[in-house]
Amino acid sequence: MSTRSLFLLLGALLLPQVSQAAYSDGLAAYEAQDYPRAFVAWQEAANHGDSAAQASLAIMYHQGNGVVQNDALAAVWMRKAADQGSAAAEVFLGSMYFDGQGVPKDDAQAVVWFRRAAGQNNARAQDLLGTMYYRGGVGIERNPSIAVAWFKQAAAQGYAASQYNLAICYDNGDGIKKDTAQALVWLRLAAQQAYAPAMRVLGQHYLAGQGIAKNSEQAYIYFDLAQRFVGDSSDPAPGVAQLRDSAASQLDATALREAQDRAANWRPAQPLP
Repeated sequence: MSTRSLFLLLGALLLPQVSQAAYSDGLAAYEAQDYPRAFVAWQEAANHGDSAAQASLAIMYHQGNGVVQNDALAAVWMRKAADQGSAAAEVFLGSMYFDGQGVPKDDAQAVVWFRRAAGQNNARAQDLLGTMYYRGGVGIERNPSIAVAWFKQAAAQGYAASQYNLAICYDNGDGIKKDTAQALVWLRLAAQQAYAPAMRVLGQHYLAGQGIAKNSEQAYIYFDLAQRFVGDSSDPAPGVAQLRDSAASQLDATALREAQDRAANWRPAQPLP
């Protein structure tokens, strides 16, 4: 998420504790890279209990913009905002506990804060909770069924990562009855949002003819798209270049050129190729 998007999200979710005009002034200063002016404005408001300003200060400390980078102070300010019930701040604080940034790494505390945000229907928190239960962790017993329940909630909101995660659960029969048709439904929904991991797995289904007619040209297209959009995803889509080469080796020159053109011309707003 870009810095601007993060601050706008915080402003939208944390208001009306701070006026939109005041928050916009701080954001304008920040975007102009006038970090001292942004810091002064937000610090004064934060000291008076404005949760948006508290969260904004936390981000400044976390990123080290205008101040010496200090995750411990970032956690202090983010906790103040989270204690006021901001879902965005709760997710951020939970992530700090999960990563051990500014606070001791504590999976149980991460779950506490993610659960609070998830209770406010925050899709990212729901996905993070699902991921923690799917993988398990220190003090968190692996429970794929609970993971699936959280993935479903976020996926229903259109959250691409959860649509992908839910598809994988259906594909593997992990936490839910195996259902390749449902896996393909959710993979397509995530792929429509240019989510590279979903494109990779969708390509694998076409390449192997798993739950769908084998089609090396379609496989190539999805592998090529996964490679193109991998920068927009936290998942590195491992091995996608090799998979694309494998699909290409099964195509003649004409089919390969057509697949390359179809992939090159696709944009996220369009129907899937």
